Parts: sequence; C-alpha cells; structure tokens
Amino acid sequence: MKLFAINTILLFSFLQGFAQGYDYEYYDEEEKRIAWYLTLRNDINPSDYILGTEMGLVNKKRNLAAFFTFDARPYRKGVLEYRGNNKFYQFREERYFLGVGAEYTKGFERLPLAGFVQLNGTYTFGKYGGTEMKPNQGWLVVPRFGVALDLKSHGWLKVGYSYLDTKTYRLEKHRLYIAISGFLTGN
Repeated sequence: MKLFAINTILLFSFLQGFAQGYDYEYYDEEEKRIAWYLTLRNDINPSDYILGTEMGLVNKKRNLAAFFTFDARPYRKGVLEYRGNNKFYQFREERYFLGVGAEYTKGFERLPLAGFVQLNGTYTFGKYGGTEMKPNQGWLVVPRFGVALDLKSHGWLKVGYSYLDTKTYRLEKHRLYIAISGFLTGN
C-alpha cells in the first residue's frame, strides 16, 4: 500500500505543472519527430499489484508506439498452489514479466484526450521464496485499452483496463491499468 501511495504522489506532482490548461494555438504537427519514451505503469486489482516500465519509440504523429517491457510484483505474494486430491500448499511467490509490445492511439479532435489499444507479448517467470520449486511460467498475451491524456506533448497519462494472467491459481486476471509516460527525445 505504501508503494501505491508513493506512485500516486509522484503522479500528481508530475501533473501539477500541466494543470493550467491545454493550449492548441501554438501546437504544430510538422515540428514533431520520432521520439524515445519511458513509461512507469501499474496493473492493479484488490488482491494483487504489478509495477512495471516500458521503453520504446513513438512515431511523428504520436499514434503508434513499439516498446520493450519489464514488470514485477514488488513484494512476495502469498499464493495457493493446487497439488491434487484436495491438497493446496501456500507459497510466497515472486513474479516477473519480460516482453515486447505495440500500441495504437487515436486522438479526439480539439481535446487533449485519446483512446488507446495496446498488445504485449510477455514471458512470465518467478520463484517461491524459501524453496527450490518454481511457479508456472510461460508466454502470455496482455491486452490493454483505455483513455490517454496528452500532457502538452511531453507525454501521456493513461487509465484503462488490462487482462493480465499471472499463471497463479485463484488470482484475478482483470485489472485497472494506470501509466504515465514521458518523451525522452523529440518535441
């Protein structure tokens, strides 16, 4: 819960500078270049929390992006592992995700809002604390969609839905997706 509070404080601190309004009068599409960007992202549900980052390239129109991702659960989560014949074992699971993805963003005319659709190919792996056993691992597809707020061409704030299967028994797959992105190069 501390990590969620810290992320919320950082997010609102970052947005404070953009709270004065959105001015389109001096906005010129021709001046944009292909840019690197970095994102801090969260996949949240009441029983689990995944924190991650993505780094990639976005085109001149700022509507297509390709990126690499790394996500992890920032703590060891107690999970039940089914072992057959009505037997369950509880483990403290660490979980990591590595992947690549792409995103399409469609802006709304005269508004600083856009809709986005994202698709990630991700490999998940992990370990159980205190044992030599390992949890299920493998490839999965993570779709996300939602709304993005354009932060005066400095980045995006995204809120949406994520379907993330952590390959863990009885753990909710439907999640709230919150991310903040910033451009490292370009305008």
